[in-house]
Amino acid sequence: MKQLYYDLKKNSWYHTYASIEEQISLGRYFIVPYKDYHAKDYLSFPYFLHENKAGPLIGILASPKKEGFIGNIGLFKRIQKALHQTGGNSIVFTPNQLSDNGVSGFCYLPNHDHWIKMEAPLPDIIYNRLYTFEDEDKYLEPIQNIASLYQIPVLNPCFFDKWELYLQLRNHEKLTSHLPDTALLNEEVLEEFLTKYNTVYVKKRKSNKGNGIAFIRRNGHTFLLKTTSTKTLLFPNINKLTQYFKKQGPLFSFIVQEAISTVPLHGKKFDYRILSHRKNNRFSITGVGVRVANTQQVTTHVPSGGAIASLEDTPIPLDTSKLEQMIKQCGIQLQSFYETIGEFSADIGVTNEGNYYIFELNAKPMDFDEPSIKRTSTKALIELFYEMTNHISIASLHQETAMIVKN
Repeated sequence: MKQLYYDLKKNSWYHTYASIEEQISLGRYFIVPYKDYHAKDYLSFPYFLHENKAGPLIGILASPKKEGFIGNIGLFKRIQKALHQTGGNSIVFTPNQLSDNGVSGFCYLPNHDHWIKMEAPLPDIIYNRLYTFEDEDKYLEPIQNIASLYQIPVLNPCFFDKWELYLQLRNHEKLTSHLPDTALLNEEVLEEFLTKYNTVYVKKRKSNKGNGIAFIRRNGHTFLLKTTSTKTLLFPNINKLTQYFKKQGPLFSFIVQEAISTVPLHGKKFDYRILSHRKNNRFSITGVGVRVANTQQVTTHVPSGGAIASLEDTPIPLDTSKLEQMIKQCGIQLQSFYETIGEFSADIGVTNEGNYYIFELNAKPMDFDEPSIKRTSTKALIELFYEMTNHISIASLHQETAMIVKN
């Protein structure tokens, strides 16, 4: 690996390799200037040069907060540590920190466990980790405009709209049988679903982390509604029930979904949380976790009160082969619609008969608590970054060398 240097006073990059005949580029279209001396205060960054291009340089798009950013800080640190070891770099930035001139963001220094403010060229990839749907509505379009102008891929371009997602998955003949019956919410549809299924979920189309979910049970001529909080409400008729959702937004901003009866774990609802990443244009399973609902039984999401369990605790063996096929097929459908999808997570339940149902797909997976999944997911992301930028990582070179020696 070669060293590139960052001048802390002038906020600029340079290299000291007079022997390199061709120019060294970093990020999108930036030529790193040569200096025959070091700046007074500088940092060095190890880069792998592939055809005199350093990198990759990954721009992580995060949501803004006063004087900084919010998001999955642990993930951001792991990405930088892994890139640092394999010859790349990352910079975290908020939407107003990207311009035609480059990025003014934050760089994590693994050796010092410290963040610094940094100026950097336009990145090779923008990894979208905006935190909420609201932030995407506010900030994403200008980012996409710059990315399109400079041909920068935006990995995971947006959160999934639950209704759009259902329509996409339903179009795959092998996935249709794994989807709960789903429709856009209105009063007539809600009455029809509660007559047909007795229990249903109503979900906001644009929500994540288990927010905006209600569980409804028909109780004779009345309707019992539970939310992810401890709130339980009783409605005397469908009209009053519908009015409850109208107060939260237009009815078309919700879906209604058949509640599938799944195998319980110690009397509580559980599902599998499947993590998947793309490699060589194909999605496969990176890790499998188990999440259990609390007593409210509405959602298994940990931020909404769910808990973590192990695969060994589940009452039914995991059919890994069937799940791999489902995830692969989900990936095919997602890529046909969203193009630059690189990862997703899936909430999947299993019935007493061993049938699997897809309840949710999430465009920006939350951090898994399982250490082994953290490791494998970081590795999968780094490999994807290198694949998308046509760089060769140090890790790949070591693997190739080992194969040559072995053979």
